[in-house]
Amino acid sequence: MNPAVDGVVPGEVVHATDVAGVRDIVRTVSARAGAALVATGLGAHLDIGAPPRRLDVVLDLHGLDRIVDHQAADMTVTVEAGCSLARLDAVLASAGQWLPLDPPAFARTTVGGMVAANLAGPLRASRGTVRDLLLGLRVVDAEGAVVSGGGRVVKNVAGYDMPKLHVGALGTLGVLVEATFKVLPRPGREEAAVLVAASHADAAALALGVRDRLDPLWMEAGTLDDGIGAAIGVAGIASEIAAARQTIEDVARARRADFRWIEQGAALRAVLADFPVRPAAAVLRVSVLPADVGSAMMRLRELGGELPVLAHVANGVVRARLDDPELAPRIVPRFRAEVASRGGFVVVERAHPEVKVGLDVWGDPGEGAALMRRVKDAFDPRGLFAPGRFVGGI
Repeated sequence: MNPAVDGVVPGEVVHATDVAGVRDIVRTVSARAGAALVATGLGAHLDIGAPPRRLDVVLDLHGLDRIVDHQAADMTVTVEAGCSLARLDAVLASAGQWLPLDPPAFARTTVGGMVAANLAGPLRASRGTVRDLLLGLRVVDAEGAVVSGGGRVVKNVAGYDMPKLHVGALGTLGVLVEATFKVLPRPGREEAAVLVAASHADAAALALGVRDRLDPLWMEAGTLDDGIGAAIGVAGIASEIAAARQTIEDVARARRADFRWIEQGAALRAVLADFPVRPAAAVLRVSVLPADVGSAMMRLRELGGELPVLAHVANGVVRARLDDPELAPRIVPRFRAEVASRGGFVVVERAHPEVKVGLDVWGDPGEGAALMRRVKDAFDPRGLFAPGRFVGGI
């Protein structure tokens, strides 16, 4: 693993294999005046966010990889933060269950990294995001104490807010060491349809047309590997899949769209999930209303040329890959203002370090900035954890 975080090289890299080791390391680093620490697992998502203002220690957590407790009957699992999603998935599969979160770089993503970056993929259309499945967290705070919130049972609501605060905070509030999730029965079959479109706007319209007729497992639209179109995933028993296939065929026929069926739906979903981590100088993430997805994709291509763009249509999330490192500073301010006028927002989700120089990757945090800073001050008053990585330089 490259120890640099967004191009910032740490003074040292330290490793922990248990919670006691994490506590000792945090206490040691915290005792140094002005020191800063960033925790990481397998390092697949360190290009998300802004570069840290300072970085003394990278804490490698991939040694914390135990499945702590799997209560199959209660449909919950507790796992250490350094465990890879691939390993967790294999354990759950043996019980006919899954954690239906499919972020990019699945095999190289740890549980802690997924929570810290609030990562999700195509399954968010039907299964939600980390916040919807997270039941509890254990975190090492800036004093080296272990703080727990939530629980290991679905009905426990004690400490509900604390786990949610850490989701997407990029490790700026503490070091995540353990997480508990609600799990679900694993579908017996997953298949998919691809509808060919003439434009990205047409692709979004096709996907929304299907959504009006059924509730798919997932739906993506935009630049596919073999052209422009909408990809729709369905799951269930044979009769359910057959009925969904007929509905999708009816929509395709009514809209005069070419149609093909793919039996290995999970494999296609994994390819689409990896869209943001394919080589690019920068990746933009745009959040708009689902009805505006098509126009957002078209506008991105007007501003940036033949950009690959792909959308979680049901959720209004559009991503664009920029190959030219000079393109982001040219189009982001203008497009951000246009999207903001309609109630949406644009962030530079990932980028090479040189692209981020002088570029506001997050945009205006709005009225929530003051509250977020108060939360940061309460959890991390000395600015130990990942300073500058989060929204507003937090």
